[in-house]
Amino acid sequence: MLAIALLIQVIVSTILLFLAMKLTGEDGPFVSLLAAAFIAALIDFIPYAGSFIAFIVLLILISRWTTAEIWPDAVLMVVVAWGLGTVATFCFQMAFA
Repeated sequence: MLAIALLIQVIVSTILLFLAMKLTGEDGPFVSLLAAAFIAALIDFIPYAGSFIAFIVLLILISRWTTAEIWPDAVLMVVVAWGLGTVATFCFQMAFA
């Protein structure tokens, strides 16, 4: 169940990051967004500070692997994608709990 929730969060986050990247006019490969979302989702499993660390890591990876600057483009992309990915994961867990 946990692996499926991780997979859903990664897929939703990657798609949302890609759409946000196109919306802000930035450029970067889809595979890099997938890798960044996967790394951040794994870090999110760290107890207590995992979400904060994952957010920072995702910001850094997005700014390195795309043409987005940290402020405001990468922050906008990450906040929207991370938030909606978390909501999708929560909805999945509630539906199958």
